[in-house]
Amino acid sequence: MLEIYLFINPIGSKCYRSEQNIIKLVDQLSTDVKFRFIPFLNLNTVTTIMSERHLPLNDLHTRNRIFKLVYQSALDYKAALFQGSRRGRNYLLNLQQSVIVCGEEYCDQVVAEVAKKSGLDLEMFNHDRTSKFMVESFKRDQQMAAEMKVETHPTAVLYDWDQFDFGISFTDCQSFELLKDLCTGKLNAELLSTKSAKLDAKGHHSSIHIL
Repeated sequence: MLEIYLFINPIGSKCYRSEQNIIKLVDQLSTDVKFRFIPFLNLNTVTTIMSERHLPLNDLHTRNRIFKLVYQSALDYKAALFQGSRRGRNYLLNLQQSVIVCGEEYCDQVVAEVAKKSGLDLEMFNHDRTSKFMVESFKRDQQMAAEMKVETHPTAVLYDWDQFDFGISFTDCQSFELLKDLCTGKLNAELLSTKSAKLDAKGHHSSIHIL
């Protein structure tokens, strides 16, 4: 059994591309794969977002605005997942299509339109997205990220229980070929022989860690 946990910013373009890679790979693999997209947010991830957008890092107003935006998007995604993993994933991908691909601003109106398009119960969704339960659920996700030593998004954590008794974590996971090599065992020899803190795989410059 192969398990993949992808820690994401729900409205981040890099994360969107990483999600597409995982979905594409799962469709191609003949083995059983369990995968989850998990929202992740900390102060470092906000700094990364600001750097990518060439925003001044000492702008506290912008920093707080971005934090609140990503935080609410995480709670909204969690609320969608509460109505089933398939509907939650559809909500996430539909939201990213609207915000990332079509360039719409993240706001309550867009969220409501995406929720409706994704077949969610709107009354339940609107209640859950502001509930204490969703906040606690999000906190548990952050605890999981800490246990897996996740520090930035997108970060993928893989467990191949048929091959290893340890996990594999890699950051900035936008390379489909690297993901495929990891999941099909092409890097097993290197992983088993090194078990080093870092591995530069085929020039992809992605940081790979043994957990």
